[in-house]
Formats: sequence, structure tokens, C-alpha cells
Amino acid sequence: MSMETALPQQGTRAIIRRGLTTSAISLVLLWLIYGLDSISRQMIYMVLPAITTEFNLTPTSAGLMTTLITLSTAAICVPVMVWADKGGHGWRRKYRHLPIVIGYTLFTFLTGFNVLTASLAVLVLMQVLSHAIGGAGEAIEVASAGEWWSKQRRGMALGIHHTGYPWGTLVGGFAVSAVLAAYGPENWRVAFLYFPIPVVVVFTIYWWFSNKRRYDTVVESVEAVGHAKPLEAEAVDADSIKPAQAVRNPNIGVIALIAMMSIVGYFGLSFWLPQYLAFVAHYNYAEVAAYSVLFTITGGIGQIVWGAISDRIGRKLSLMIVLGWIAVGIVLFQFAGTSLGAVIGIQLFVGFALNAPYTLVYAIAFDSAGKGSTGVASSIVNVGIYLGGFSPYLVGALIALGGGFSSPTGYNIALYFLAGLMLVALIVTALFTRETVGRFRSRDRALVSLRSCNLDQATGGA
Repeated sequence: MSMETALPQQGTRAIIRRGLTTSAISLVLLWLIYGLDSISRQMIYMVLPAITTEFNLTPTSAGLMTTLITLSTAAICVPVMVWADKGGHGWRRKYRHLPIVIGYTLFTFLTGFNVLTASLAVLVLMQVLSHAIGGAGEAIEVASAGEWWSKQRRGMALGIHHTGYPWGTLVGGFAVSAVLAAYGPENWRVAFLYFPIPVVVVFTIYWWFSNKRRYDTVVESVEAVGHAKPLEAEAVDADSIKPAQAVRNPNIGVIALIAMMSIVGYFGLSFWLPQYLAFVAHYNYAEVAAYSVLFTITGGIGQIVWGAISDRIGRKLSLMIVLGWIAVGIVLFQFAGTSLGAVIGIQLFVGFALNAPYTLVYAIAFDSAGKGSTGVASSIVNVGIYLGGFSPYLVGALIALGGGFSSPTGYNIALYFLAGLMLVALIVTALFTRETVGRFRSRDRALVSLRSCNLDQATGGA
């Protein structure tokens, strides 16, 4: 090989390395931001026992409160993301990301003031506002993460990014636990007062990092390796975006429905497991607290692995496999009471797939979004996810139908319902969505056209 040939190749490798390094740093920073956003919405659950004691809540009233707060996460996602998309993409997103971060941070902080949240109604209001703005924050954080990567590496990137939940909230749980240990559970509000400190530090670093020069480095690297460039549109390109048009795209509208069914399984199982361990398997409450979250260990790993796998074999195929995996795992939970080993083993098995659908549904919608509408697409999926927050009530009703908390019958009914719902989601995915990338794309058969999903017939890409 001549010297003239070697030098350009070395230069190309250097460009690719710089671009990948820049993308990786952006992913770390956006992971931290998303993790903090998730913590802001999870803190109310972390301190719920203390709130229940202070306000003398019944299980029903506590459930109503948390469901209202959870459902509010979907309230303003779509209109806020229409506005955010008009501000530009890629590095430009930080300008409209900033007020969203300020919004959920402010209302999380205000929750920490006794003078405001001595009233339960005001406490709920502060948390509804924090969750509503934080839900829009999740949509813009997912969109931002995806736009620093090529389409061919987006599944892996979003898989890593989405481990901000559960791993970020796991870290947040330890932090809140330390605050409660230091100040006492009756001073649970102090945890909310500390929240702005890491947010200010992390977002300031991201604001400094996210600029045109670094984004151009990523785009140059993507071009050098021969991948599809990230979608980046000027504000003028987003003016014609209509959420109703995006919903009619099966790879966005139907995917949002599948996201909702998936979260019904996730939230439903999260409600089912502690009650089963306490009232059927007869573990004490401390053991229940420890043994009912073991699936988060493999949950984050699964998000990364399935996101990376989807880049190769296809996102739709990966989603179908994951949904089937979850269905099998849910059915296995009827044996969770036989031994501690079963509790651990079943959770680790199902956990490997339980969080993965959210990475994949975001990636499918992102791949299928038109120019200038990636944020709107992710917000529609986000709405679908959080509308599934009603599932604890549904599972509770099925448990009651089978004889109440102490009867295994109701728990088994709930499991088979949730497993059946996962299979329905699998069938809907197979018939009414289209593959966007990977080896399976050319062999995908469905009842909807590539054109209806905003996918090119020849390339399968938007």
C-alpha cells in the first residue's frame, strides 16, 4: 500500500474515532440527565410510606394519588414536543430542553417546602406538574440521545440511554435512603430540596458540550463510516408537523399502543409481586422490599443487549421476541412462592426482557419519523407508555376477583391476563408494524405498507 493511500485511511480512522468519542460523551451526559429526570418522578414512590403515615392515607387513597401523578406524565408530551421540534435538532435541542429541565426541577424542589406541601392537595399538584413536565423531558432526552448517533447504531445507543431507568432510579433510591437515614423519615421533604444540585451541575456540563462543532464532528464520522446521518432539521422544517399525521403512521401510532400494553405488564407485575411475596409467600416486609426489585439488575442489561441486537436482526423482530419472553416469564411467577431461589431466578429471567420494549418502541418510532418530527414521535410513544399507569388497579381487581390478597387464585388470574396481553401485543406488532433496520427487514411481512410507515421501499429507512 502506498504512502498516499495510507495517510487518507489513517485520517478517516481518526475522524471516526473522534466522532464516536463525541457521541459516547453525549450519551453519558444525556444518560445522567435522563436518570435525574427519572429520579424526580420516582422520588414520590420512594417516600410514599412516610407520606402515607403523615397524611393517614388508606391503600385506596394512596393508589389514587400515585395513579393520578403517574398518568399526568403523559399530559403535555405531544404539544411540548411539537414546540421543541420547531427549535431544531441535534445540538440545537438544548435551547428548548433547558426550560423543560428548569420546569420539572422547580416543581420537584417546591415539593420540599413544608409551607406548601403541608396540604395533600398542594403536594399532589406539585408532583403532577413535575411529572407532566418531566414526561416531556423524557421525550426530548430520548430524541436528543438518538440524534447524536447514526441509524445503524441508534438501537444500541437508546438501549444504553434508557438504562437511566431503572439504574438511575436505583442510584436515586440509595441517595434518598441516605437522606432519610440522616434526617429521619418524617423529614422526607429534604430529599426534594437537594434535587436541583446534581441537575444544575450535569446540565451545565451538557450545555457547554453540546455545540455545532462537536455535532459536525459526529456527522463527519457517520459519513466516513458510510452510515445514515442523524436526522437534523432546521426549525422551519418542523412547522408542518402534525401529531395526528404521526399517529396515523403504524410505526408510531400502533407502536404507542404496544408501548401501553407493555407498560401494563411492567406496572402490573410491579404491583403484583410485593403483594404476592407478603400475603401468599409470607415474607416479611423488609424481605419483600429487597426481593421485589431484583429484576432491575438484568433489566438494564437487557435494554442494552436487545438494543444492540435490534441494530443487527431488526427492531420489530427483537420486540416480538422480547414480548414472548416476557409472557413466558410472567407465567413462571406462579411458582415464585416455592422458594427464594425461584423468586430470584424468575425475576432475573424476566428482567432481561422486561425493560427492553421501551428501548425498542422508541427506536422504531424514531426510525420511522419524518424529517423534523423525531421529538413528536417519541412524545406519542411516551404518552402510550404512561397511559398504561392504570394497570395496578386492574391487577388489584383481578386479585380481588380471585379471593383477595391471601388467595393465590386471584394472583394466577392476573398473571395469565398479563401474559395474554403480552401475546396480543406480539401479534399486533407482527401484523401492523414494519421492520425498520436489520437482516429481518427484507423478509418482514405485515398488513401495513412500508409507505404508511414512512419507510422507503428500497432501503427500509426514513
